Amino acid sequence: MMDRSPSTESVLRRNRFIYSGLWGFILGVLLASLFQIPPLACVLAIAVAFVAYFAERHAIILIFLCALALGALRFDVKDFHELLPMESTGMVASEPEHRDMDTRFVFESDNGERALVSTDLLSGVQYGDRVEVSANFKVPGVIVDETGRSFDYGAYLSKDDIYYTANFAKVAQIAESPSSAHGQASVDSRPTGSRLISGLLKVKNSFVEKMRQILPEPESSLLAGLIVAGKQALPKSILDEFRRAGVVHIVVLSGYNLTVISEFLLVLLAFLGKRRSALVSAVAIVAFTLMTGATATVVRAAIMILLVLLGRIIARPGSSPRILLFTGVVMLLENPKELVFDPSFQLTFLAMLALIYTVPIFERFLTKIPEKFGLRTLLATTLGVQVVVLPYILYNMGNFSTVFLLSNLLILFVVPFTMLIGFAATILAYVSGIIAWPLAFISHLLLSWILFVAGFLGNLKWASIQIQSFPLWLTLLIYVVLGTLIFAKEEARELVSRFRSHWPKKTIVSPRSSA
Repeated sequence: MMDRSPSTESVLRRNRFIYSGLWGFILGVLLASLFQIPPLACVLAIAVAFVAYFAERHAIILIFLCALALGALRFDVKDFHELLPMESTGMVASEPEHRDMDTRFVFESDNGERALVSTDLLSGVQYGDRVEVSANFKVPGVIVDETGRSFDYGAYLSKDDIYYTANFAKVAQIAESPSSAHGQASVDSRPTGSRLISGLLKVKNSFVEKMRQILPEPESSLLAGLIVAGKQALPKSILDEFRRAGVVHIVVLSGYNLTVISEFLLVLLAFLGKRRSALVSAVAIVAFTLMTGATATVVRAAIMILLVLLGRIIARPGSSPRILLFTGVVMLLENPKELVFDPSFQLTFLAMLALIYTVPIFERFLTKIPEKFGLRTLLATTLGVQVVVLPYILYNMGNFSTVFLLSNLLILFVVPFTMLIGFAATILAYVSGIIAWPLAFISHLLLSWILFVAGFLGNLKWASIQIQSFPLWLTLLIYVVLGTLIFAKEEARELVSRFRSHWPKKTIVSPRSSA
């Protein structure tokens, strides 16, 4: 057994302290999310931790218990909110979403509380407008869908600080956003939204409109969904086909598709070198985030991916898992509701773990797949990410696509090219539609292929299986077994490499030299 130097021991001791604090904070947030923990209990836990430390001098226990209590306290602080009167003034805090029968937006009142408001379809409110909302604000609760699955809608909205909903609300505009099309500043001295977000939303809407000028429907909506608008750009019938085919993630602006795209870019730009390809991929992720309007969901996913790419740029072994853990804790410090109530956060985190741990394993098993055009990496990424996120999808959504592997292989390969060519065609369209026509034609072919594959496979009778109830204990058991297998394999690889490093190398003596 190798002797450890004092410096190595100090590093290991410091890492143990850091990890105990990080995991203690995460566990505290988790417990507070699942159970009602009074603040007094958190204070008592901190007191017990100090008593244990002075009695036994266990610093790790002190750090762990204090971090656990602070995590629970952070959740409790996030959960405090005030009531909303029936007539409230405030601002439109999100981009209005025009649905089939109504317009929805997040309303932030002057007392800081937020509500999801549903109003008239023809309402012309924009992000940043000051409005007066007259409605019966209700606290959302648990809803049951058509399949019988229950969903805690109130907890889901609370992750975005939304604690109320208002249907059929009357909305009166008090003042326009300073960044509105008329360019009139608000007569109200109170803030009316971020000028940066208003500008980004203008760019986004301009892009969507330009896409509709150079491409027909539904290809233009699909391109908008891939690049800037997400699934809101697509009609429900096409979205249902994408869900049944297991490829809806390509139009959901979250960490899942960002993970696949960033990994594909790393392979596509491998000729630039490891660090340069990671740097270019990071720039592409930032540009993608800005193009979508920098929504909270996309920003959170982008931050995770950028920090994992940072681990590749600095080229330090084992840095990516530590960076991912630290990033998750920082995000929970800002918003502890994300841990349990935000599916996008959970899927992004699982996709990042898959990218770090399971994708390299699949790449080692797929040696017979050619590396040309990134085929091996694409297949490994598809399989690795799907294996990790599938138990969560079954538990949370209850929908299993039997054709997901085939549809992903046929579609994911063309998605980055479709986004790149479609983006270039849209940019050229601002100069001239004639100049943009060749790229728009290629983009149309690629988009038609995606729609054809999703429509054909998604409309097969056996394409999707609906699972009424996938138990939580089975989901957790699968992840425990999966994690054990992954880390056991990594530990075995490390032991083998250490054994080989101490094994004397064989010297091959040729007959000619021996003669």
